[in-house]
Amino acid sequence: MKSIRISLIGRPNVGKSTLVNRLAGRQVCIVGEKAGITRDRKEVTFEWEDTPFTILDTGGITFDKQDPFSDDIYRQAVIAMENSDAIVFLLDVNTGMTTEDQRICSILREKFFDRVYVAVNKVDSVERESLVYDFYKLGFDKVYGFSALHGSVGLNNMLTDIIENYGAGLKASDEKPEESIKIAFIGKPNVGKSSLYNKLIGEERSIVSDVSGTTRDSINIFLNRHGHKFELIDTAGLRRKSKVQEEIERYSTIRTTHSIARCDVAILILDSTQDDIVSEQDQKIAALIQSKGRACVIAMNKWDIVDPEIKNDQTKLKAFKEELLFKLRFVDYAPIEFISALEGTRTDKIWTRAIEVSEQHKRRIETNLLNKVLRDILSLQPPPIVKQKAIKIKYATQITTEPPEFLLFANYPELIPPTFVRFIEKKLREYFGFIGTPILIKFKTQEE
Repeated sequence: MKSIRISLIGRPNVGKSTLVNRLAGRQVCIVGEKAGITRDRKEVTFEWEDTPFTILDTGGITFDKQDPFSDDIYRQAVIAMENSDAIVFLLDVNTGMTTEDQRICSILREKFFDRVYVAVNKVDSVERESLVYDFYKLGFDKVYGFSALHGSVGLNNMLTDIIENYGAGLKASDEKPEESIKIAFIGKPNVGKSSLYNKLIGEERSIVSDVSGTTRDSINIFLNRHGHKFELIDTAGLRRKSKVQEEIERYSTIRTTHSIARCDVAILILDSTQDDIVSEQDQKIAALIQSKGRACVIAMNKWDIVDPEIKNDQTKLKAFKEELLFKLRFVDYAPIEFISALEGTRTDKIWTRAIEVSEQHKRRIETNLLNKVLRDILSLQPPPIVKQKAIKIKYATQITTEPPEFLLFANYPELIPPTFVRFIEKKLREYFGFIGTPILIKFKTQEE
């Protein structure tokens, strides 16, 4: 659905993320007192007066050469402005016009003058309203004062004027939007999540750097590939709890965990070159994906720079894969792809794998077929006798999907040992596949 595209531009800490949260009606961006929390370009959709909008939130522009991300943030902001109908230049009424504001203003006047709407934030009192007039010195006709935190008439006026200029014929659709496959890129810091994300979408949306923890918030984009609509979510790296110190990092961890819970498919990215093929933290992340019931694909990244002896010696390669499978045995249903996000090697397989495991995640088995298979399974291996009681499993039904969950009726459900539950799960996978998705098996007393 077509929408008015707005890019949100300004120096750090003027309230851009607060404004995005206000417009979206929910907290979609991390907000904090520390400047420079947002670094990547983030798209958020919302509606205003039945008109669809897409706002492109950008990192705070700074011309400080000591900041290792300043050039990347500026480049992302320019891309956002070039792909927008309107540009909202956000300033802070408390600080007035700073040197950085003046430099940003010069760029906007030179390249984007007709599309710029000057928004003066933190105007939450009558005294501050009078200060808004000072910002007309910037040379733009459209200046609006408001409070992004509390909302105000100025914000309404700005959006109404943008609709008048760019919203002709645009109305929010009553049709149910096409469902998308939500893919979240998950892993430790610096394993290549943003590199893979950028490679798959074909542009640099997330900033890539050797600095660990570059991505701080979850960045999403919608696109179509292989006949399917996808929502890709790049997330902050998950560190060990003992290393999560900054308040921003704690928020990032919370947002990443939330992204796992809401995605359909989690792409767990591991660094093939690390000394420990699967670290303890990698295992904890895999366990988190499993506990949230998400479908999973494992991407062994940086395969292009793995020691050639491992790749070319069949004995060493077999030992590498056996150790990998052993350490990830509790998610042994997840397919594994050996890729290079930097070179693009086998990265297209991520699309087909994501489609495959998403379909398996949503798969529902007909009750009659399920019970026929269950009878075959039990004929091969009847339930054990526990405490001199013969366990009988009479009937099964699938009660939900995403992930598939099965309810089996038995006379002594509390006595069924975990080993037998794993046996049933293994056999269900042999019959039905369920590639890439956890499956849940529960038991209930037959008489209930």
